[in-house]
Amino acid sequence: MYAFRSSLRLAAVAVALVATSAQAQDVPAGKQMRIIVPYSAGGTSDILGRKLAQQLGERLGRQVIVENKAGAGGSIGTDATVRADADGSTLLLHSGAIATEPAIKSKLPYDVNKDLAAVTTVVKGPFALVVNNDLPVKNVAEFLAYAKANPGKVNYGTPGVGTSVHFATEYFKAMSKAPITHVPYKGASAALVGLMGNEVQLVIDPLSTAKKYAESGKMRALGVTTAQRTDLWPQMPTIAEGGVPGFDTAVWYGLYVPAKTPAATVDKLNKELVAILQSDDMRKWLSQEGLEPVADTPAQSQDFLRKDIERWKALAKSAGIQAE
Repeated sequence: MYAFRSSLRLAAVAVALVATSAQAQDVPAGKQMRIIVPYSAGGTSDILGRKLAQQLGERLGRQVIVENKAGAGGSIGTDATVRADADGSTLLLHSGAIATEPAIKSKLPYDVNKDLAAVTTVVKGPFALVVNNDLPVKNVAEFLAYAKANPGKVNYGTPGVGTSVHFATEYFKAMSKAPITHVPYKGASAALVGLMGNEVQLVIDPLSTAKKYAESGKMRALGVTTAQRTDLWPQMPTIAEGGVPGFDTAVWYGLYVPAKTPAATVDKLNKELVAILQSDDMRKWLSQEGLEPVADTPAQSQDFLRKDIERWKALAKSAGIQAE
């Protein structure tokens, strides 16, 4: 009889543990699931967020909405995520700016490494180095020779101080020793207009837009920023091939939740998102946007974010990049 009662107690404990585990894995049924995008509607982050929300909702059998919380370089949306319930109902889709922002802002209301937990690095894609058509260069080596022979005459445009494009171009400047001068604009489109008008002579821009403008003859592409050539533009050489050995940077997006979200819930979200990102339909759609799926583990994504922040902090210090 005692053994029978003990068995019943053990069975009850096992059932309770299973129920607790299942509860930890699933987002509360009565909660609205949302993906916070810390930028305005219509941009790449917003378009990607809506695509992910639709497919995640289909896999989970529930609605997932996108909530745009733009402003302050992404920090408003990030802060809203940090303060949200840590139950998996709120995710943050952020660009690589989540790593550059801490490099130049010392008084953020949160610590990205401590207050957010990575779910997965969603996608990455090359930037492309493009120049004004009037510049007498056809490749990266010729550009470097021209810039060094004409100090003070080559300017580069960015969407603004502290943006991922600004950091990518300063990284290029530091590694190549090219004497180029920063001209910040208010947005990526304005920087490209400045390039076509020869206000600036160089822009590093995400591949999707850079390729479109280059193939239409409005500017000249010299190379992509990743270590290896990309299948998205296989004939385009890398900047490393062009004379800057070891150069490697990319545009990327990641998904995050509040730091105290249960690990089982994070793992559940990761499993669903990896399946979405590895599907043929998603890969095809991403390639049209100049992006490739990453779909790494939470631990890998957290480590990648930490290392990216360290890299950009070192660059900001050496290049004297400061928030405006």
